Amino acid sequence: MRDTIEITRGERDLLDAWILTAALDANMAPVTRDPALMEAYGRAAESTPDDLRRPVSVNAVAQSLRLPFETVRRRVLRLAREGQCVVGPHGVVVPNSAVTTDLYLTEMRARQARARRFHQDLKAIGALPAELAPAPTSGDEPPLRAMNWALSEYVLRACNDLIALTDNLVASRVLLELVVSNIETLPAEELPDWAADPSGVGRTARTAALARSLRVPAETVRRHLNGLEAQGYGLRRADGWVATAPADAAPALLAMAQANRANLKRLFARLRALGALAAWETVPA
Repeated sequence: MRDTIEITRGERDLLDAWILTAALDANMAPVTRDPALMEAYGRAAESTPDDLRRPVSVNAVAQSLRLPFETVRRRVLRLAREGQCVVGPHGVVVPNSAVTTDLYLTEMRARQARARRFHQDLKAIGALPAELAPAPTSGDEPPLRAMNWALSEYVLRACNDLIALTDNLVASRVLLELVVSNIETLPAEELPDWAADPSGVGRTARTAALARSLRVPAETVRRHLNGLEAQGYGLRRADGWVATAPADAAPALLAMAQANRANLKRLFARLRALGALAAWETVPA
């Protein structure tokens, strides 16, 4: 999930990227629910015309990301001046012109490649449900845009659950980066030990390293780490920070894990229906 977030972000500001992703996901709802429109506009060559994109209100975007309305309104107006979205009487639209650039096409292909590696990782450890075995394929290339819509929906669903832990988008992103930093060099066989004792097993991460990885000011990261520590989700040690969890968060964490499993199953079911899993099985990585 972290990699897909960063690919989606590109060179954008962290909050700008989230706002655009949430707006585009809402814009595409009429298309993703209509098989004929999915077939017409789900591939790389042609993107959905603006008149088929459903506008979304600034308030709806703010609520979905748990961001202050004024923060989102101010950023949306700036993004509109930059040509990354359009603000009309019915709401915000990320236009066709913003998602048909060479850069955006590169981002879509990068997200697809990362999803493929994730699928291979899950398959290697036997974590894919049997019913998600590849469906027969027509031999056509899977629809790139439709695959990316499915990936964006998954990331937004998963991150909304994570945001609910801290009630702050940036703090939750810092927490996710901290967790990844704590475990990315651990051998797979040590992950159960980490899950049982994250503060004791996790590899520490320094504030400066997290700031570089997140591409946000160190002071912003430091402030959110202090907030996470106050909430019980972070622990400062002499050599850096480790993620942890308060004892009373166990039910919420279990519910989040169960929701993530359901979201992953939903994601791969959609990718299977689009022919992605079969294509990934038949073409060497």
